[in-house]
Amino acid sequence: MNTTGIIGHERQLRVLSLLIRNGNTPHSMLFSGKSGIGKKLIARRFLAALSCGASDPPCGACPSCLQAAGGSHPDIIELLPDDKGSIPIGDADRSEPGTVRWLIERLSKKSVSGRYGVLIDGADTIRVEGQNALLKTIEEPQAGTHIIIITSNKSLILPTILSRSLDLSFSPLGADEVREVLAAAGTAVEPGLAAALSGGSLETALALSDEAVLAGVREVCGEITSYLTRGENLRLDLAALQKKIGMDQLLSVLLTVYRSLLLPGMGGEPAHPFLAEYDVPDRQKLKQLIKILLALRKGLANNLNIRNALKGMLYAIDGMDGYGLPAPDSAD
Repeated sequence: MNTTGIIGHERQLRVLSLLIRNGNTPHSMLFSGKSGIGKKLIARRFLAALSCGASDPPCGACPSCLQAAGGSHPDIIELLPDDKGSIPIGDADRSEPGTVRWLIERLSKKSVSGRYGVLIDGADTIRVEGQNALLKTIEEPQAGTHIIIITSNKSLILPTILSRSLDLSFSPLGADEVREVLAAAGTAVEPGLAAALSGGSLETALALSDEAVLAGVREVCGEITSYLTRGENLRLDLAALQKKIGMDQLLSVLLTVYRSLLLPGMGGEPAHPFLAEYDVPDRQKLKQLIKILLALRKGLANNLNIRNALKGMLYAIDGMDGYGLPAPDSAD
């Protein structure tokens, strides 16, 4: 498979190239791993390769590749989250584009080329009933159909779908790889800093290269640390940051910040100097904070009001028994 321009993920690319070479591509694959690390780019490249007749596909020049690149290939279908950040199941009585039912109906029809390539990005945002509706299509697809399911949270995918898909896990990019891309892009923020806070996600690193986003992260981290160390006021206005980078990405950045502060004490590399002012000397509280952030990321699928839940959990942190957490139940 032609991998020109793809950064990292050498093992995964070798596996995919071997599948194409041997002609034994499974009908369903799961690309799992942190968001913003290149899973969708690789999925698109792979589906384009399946439809290209060149010796090292995709060639990028044949009619099929040109259609794939332009998003107009009749048999390469993408199902992506809507403007609310989720993939809806859709109405049973009408087929609305961008819904699970629309995809199922589309795949029930004969393809133009004899082969369907399907990319479902953000499958973890599909509610249980939508995933169940997809299950039969995944179990018994039309001949020549290949479905790639992309998720950044595999725990939210139904076990029945997991068991019927080849799981290809993707690791975060290395800091050097992220720095290289940022340096080439000529970002205003120091590439090393954006890379350190990105957790290996190029998408996050590029977002953090916006000085306004970085300033917002500084403010939130400052408030959290000040509250945990000195009991200062906790306002947590997350609205502007959420609008710019999304709540999932924001929680990932906060996790990276506070996890990085633990690394020096766990045999890891020293934290970036940027992080020093956000350290929480009480390691018990720091570990509890990390567990809170992990719980909130999982709670995104349940429509949690993250600001209220985070404030409530932080207020309760001193009363926690070990690492136990109060059940988050605040909803929008």
